[in-house]
Amino acid sequence: MKPLILLLIGTSTLLAQSITNAKLDDSEVRITYGELKRLVAATLPKEPPPPAPKPLPPIPAALLSAVYHIDTHADTITAEMQVENFDSEWHTVPLAGAAAGVLAVEPKEARLVVADDCLCLVTDKVGTQNVKLTFALAKAGQGTTLHLAASAIASLAVKELPEGKVLRLQHGATSQTLTTEGLAALPAQGGEVTFAFEDARKAAQPPIASLTDDAIVSMASYTTQVVRDGSALTEGAITVRHDHPARFMLQLPESAKLLQCHVNGDPVRPIIGEANRVEIPLDDPATDGAESEVKLSFTAVLTPLQLAEGELDLALPQTPLFAKQIDWNVQLPASYDLSFSGNVDAITDKSSTPGLQLRKSLCRDQQPQARITYRKRTTN
Repeated sequence: MKPLILLLIGTSTLLAQSITNAKLDDSEVRITYGELKRLVAATLPKEPPPPAPKPLPPIPAALLSAVYHIDTHADTITAEMQVENFDSEWHTVPLAGAAAGVLAVEPKEARLVVADDCLCLVTDKVGTQNVKLTFALAKAGQGTTLHLAASAIASLAVKELPEGKVLRLQHGATSQTLTTEGLAALPAQGGEVTFAFEDARKAAQPPIASLTDDAIVSMASYTTQVVRDGSALTEGAITVRHDHPARFMLQLPESAKLLQCHVNGDPVRPIIGEANRVEIPLDDPATDGAESEVKLSFTAVLTPLQLAEGELDLALPQTPLFAKQIDWNVQLPASYDLSFSGNVDAITDKSSTPGLQLRKSLCRDQQPQARITYRKRTTN
């Protein structure tokens, strides 16, 4: 009896499941479109993730090499340069300082612009490209100064030297002399480099700096003008006597900014070092004991002048050369009476010139300084 009951129960269960499955197959299921979209997407094979973007180059563009050639017959300096753009973006690549303009550029379609006081190549061309710049060589007796752009490979190729001449390269305090044709390394960090031809006989002479001075300041004259808002302009003319090419060193006052510099009427770009140190190249004189005239100007910002009275401190450049005489004219607005103290003396033979007439005589490596006391002039 018990097996029969179990058989009937099992048969009933199977019959109920069959009826339920038949009803589910005929039933309708309603879902939203969003749920359907997710169900379909779940059945599709997944796409692989996109590849990671290629890292950007550490330097987008750069000057790779620069080889300079001097042609004394054509009076030119040519620079053969290789530039590389590492991506497809536009870049400005510095090639040289803007103080010396180029005579020609190759290829002619190369885009040269001036940016941040530099001659720059503007390019979006991917890969390397060659650029050739031609500069003018200074006339005989003068050095040619170029501001080189930074380049890992930088050299000067000299094929021929003028008869009886050597070529001197000056970079800051570093100097080298080429007596024959060949290659010379140039500073990879760039900067001011002066190319100058010198008489081979003078260059071969042993230095006599330990016995006598290479140069002396025979005369210097400065004029300083100060206006009410404290702006100051100083203009100077210095006569330097020297037998050989020399480097005229000056230490400008702390807050001074150099404006212009000329040597024998020609503009030059001095080398500006640390702490306002200025180095001015003086070319080989035509004769021993000749003189070079250096003219320069610089500005400074002082405290504004007081309405009634006040004091201000002024200073001139300092040079390690021996100076016979330094004259200094200090001018403030005419409505002030002036007096001074300092390491300078008053000049009494120039009473007709406005302002204070001061002088520093027989000095070496000393900075002329004066504390100017001004007082509003009273009128009766």
